[in-house]
Amino acid sequence: MKYNNGLNSILINNENSLTASAIVFVRVGSVDEKASQAGLSHFIEHLMFKGSKNYPGDSFSKNVENFGGEINAATSKEFTMYYINMQKDFVEKSLKMLADTMQNPLFPKDEIDKERKVVIEEIQRHFDNPGSVLYEKFYETIYKTSALKNSVIGTSDVISNISSEEIYEYYKTHYVPEKMLVVVSGGFDKEKIEKVIGDTFAKFEKQKIPSEPLLKEKSRAGKNITKYGKVEVGYMLSGFLASDIDDEDLYVADLATDILGGGKSSRLYKFLYEKEHLVYAIDASFSVEKGGGNIYIASVFEPKNIKEIKKEIEKQIEDIIANGISEEELNRSKLLLKTDWQFSNETPYDVADKFGYWNLMGNAEFVCSYLKKLQGLTSKDVVEFFKKYYSKDAISHTALLPNKSCC
Repeated sequence: MKYNNGLNSILINNENSLTASAIVFVRVGSVDEKASQAGLSHFIEHLMFKGSKNYPGDSFSKNVENFGGEINAATSKEFTMYYINMQKDFVEKSLKMLADTMQNPLFPKDEIDKERKVVIEEIQRHFDNPGSVLYEKFYETIYKTSALKNSVIGTSDVISNISSEEIYEYYKTHYVPEKMLVVVSGGFDKEKIEKVIGDTFAKFEKQKIPSEPLLKEKSRAGKNITKYGKVEVGYMLSGFLASDIDDEDLYVADLATDILGGGKSSRLYKFLYEKEHLVYAIDASFSVEKGGGNIYIASVFEPKNIKEIKKEIEKQIEDIIANGISEEELNRSKLLLKTDWQFSNETPYDVADKFGYWNLMGNAEFVCSYLKKLQGLTSKDVVEFFKKYYSKDAISHTALLPNKSCC
């Protein structure tokens, strides 16, 4: 439902469910940050449950615990989300608390200072993790003009020095009703929930929304980048730009990626791990992004094998383009993806998260049409997908090797 102040809501009722989930999505993330704000969206996520006008201190958290619920939040490149999972009798109360938190956060100075230390420690742990370091470098490599290159975790320098005034100003700029989506899934009384939303979120003052960040990235030549660090084996992300979130070939992206490297029956696993023993682990995924997603292949290996691994990754993709795929590969991957999709709709939270995300990103149809479109895909569609997005010049390889490596 669309409200006069720009707010949107989605209600997905399941009368047989004894539980429910309420999620507030806010369309703000690292893509909205300037360099001087790196990590601010994530920092605010930490601060939002530290007290609001009607629920000061930790009363929000205690209330949720008292009715057997659980709260959490997450920040991504393009959105921040806050949610409560609860017994169905407490949906109304949960929404009222979430509304007060979104509209009237207090941002107490003592809590800001406490959370600075928490977030800085989280940043340090993030960059002590080889996978995280590689992920950040990979995104910086394939996205040059797009704000998708911005790190969600941010920098310790920004979190250490950003003022309370700057935090509040960023919140006021982005936490506006037109950038919010309220999703409720599970067991609840629809009329009562509509009234609660109408009396709370729908009465937030309509405000001007900030300009949208630049997300579209033009295709260009890939790069080979190697970093060195305190690791004992080699890590690498190899990949290239692919479908935008509203492209029609988004439906084939998962299928093509699964056939290439999605599991133990995939081409990369069977060749690089089982046959040639070049890697300790290898996996391929499609990362959905508004403005242009990417295919990435993650591998773990002995550094001496890096050149051969790069060569074989490219060779496997080129073989699909030149010779196609078998019906066995096609049907196996369809079945796996169908199973994964069905399992990802098991709980009220899963349903709310999925419908909320795709609506927020402007492709609400995807959720309802995914299985049907997946079933109709052919071997030719997979080949054409790789033809469209892959080339030897477009693929980037970003590696992290041990400091003493000679490779």
